[in-house]
Amino acid sequence: MSCGASSVSPANLTEADKLQRAAIERIQFDKLSKIVKSLRRIEVPTIAKDALSDLSITLGRPLDVDGSLSSLSDTASTFFLPCDWPHDVLEYKTWSQRSFWRNMEHVILDSAINLQIPDIRSRWFEECLLRLSDLVPDLWNSWCNLDCIWEELRLHLPLRLFYRPRHTAIYHESYSRWVMLTHEELDMPHASCFVLDSGTPDENAILLSEAEAAAALVKHQLRNGIYTSHHTKPVLLATVMRNQTGRITQAHFDGKQNKLVLRQSRTMDLSGEKPSSDAWTMLRWIASQPVGQTRYEIGDTEEGACGNNNPAHDVSFTPKYLQNQDPRQREALVPEVGTGSGYPSRC
Repeated sequence: MSCGASSVSPANLTEADKLQRAAIERIQFDKLSKIVKSLRRIEVPTIAKDALSDLSITLGRPLDVDGSLSSLSDTASTFFLPCDWPHDVLEYKTWSQRSFWRNMEHVILDSAINLQIPDIRSRWFEECLLRLSDLVPDLWNSWCNLDCIWEELRLHLPLRLFYRPRHTAIYHESYSRWVMLTHEELDMPHASCFVLDSGTPDENAILLSEAEAAAALVKHQLRNGIYTSHHTKPVLLATVMRNQTGRITQAHFDGKQNKLVLRQSRTMDLSGEKPSSDAWTMLRWIASQPVGQTRYEIGDTEEGACGNNNPAHDVSFTPKYLQNQDPRQREALVPEVGTGSGYPSRC
């Protein structure tokens, strides 16, 4: 069907339409449940790329995190539009969070603490998100740790500990935290979270933690029937690894392929005495705006994705600044949004 077709008004949906979409969602939920169980049975921290198909997972084309913001027109496949605040505004607004960025050369590292570096690095990103929240309309709610994520959302995110045979010491571990979901009244099925992993990048494999987090988030968005009118439930992962690197993963379930699709960025360098250019790029993606046409349109009977033709979903939340203004003057132009709760924490 044409991507220019108009969305179906809920008032015009027949009972048959509603039942059909609910049935499709149930089929997808059952498939995700099987994927989650298969991943849970894996006892090594990585998955070879050539083994993904057997798990009903496929890698899409690489996610370009470096493209010009003005040329990111393929939101139908990225579903997340990175924040385009000017760099000096980002840096100025997060200056008080600078202390959370640690130069690892000056940190006493304990080799027995596998996630020490990912924990330290992710803290800077999380503090920056909280600080920047007063510049963002109320798009997201956030939940910080595994306990409150489970208690309030009933979302089970994996926490993995790996032991070598006949050894008691943990050689690899990973877990997810800082879940962000859009406000229900926005009716946008996007979600994101951080993945902390003690592994390192491997061009021939992906991290098990990334596949598990993606599957868990998509399954959660399918579970409650809140987004039955959407054929695609996109999620975004920000992975921070032990060697001071990271990457972004965009994932969604493709009903036509009947597979979980993962699109991964290049490996980003998160080392240095001060936040690197890659760190700012990663922050921009974590602070993304949910976009893209995820809703069923007239004549749709199966999952698909068209371009974003819904003006309501194409409005940038990004404040527009005069390039030659002092950052402090720019900040004064930004209206307070509620109580500054663009990313209200539920910890």
